Amino acid sequence: MKLRTLFLLVGGILLGYKLAQRMHEDDPYIVKGPLRERSGSAPLRVVSDQAQRAVDRASVLSLDAIRRTRGAIQARLGESDDDAAWN
Repeated sequence: MKLRTLFLLVGGILLGYKLAQRMHEDDPYIVKGPLRERSGSAPLRVVSDQAQRAVDRASVLSLDAIRRTRGAIQARLGESDDDAAWN
């Protein structure tokens, strides 16, 4: 019983050591970063970058509008004496 436990303990330590070595290896994609090929011309990249910025800005503005609307609805429901409005 004790010898088997010793073998299991040694096996666990060896397995942990091997896993630790594997986890500390350098991954080439993490060190250098993934390479993304850009196709097309420079004017096309400028237009696509500007379009992406416009889409990002529009999504932020729409989320702000949704938050304002939800706040206004909650304020209107808070003024009501009807408890059924909260259910």
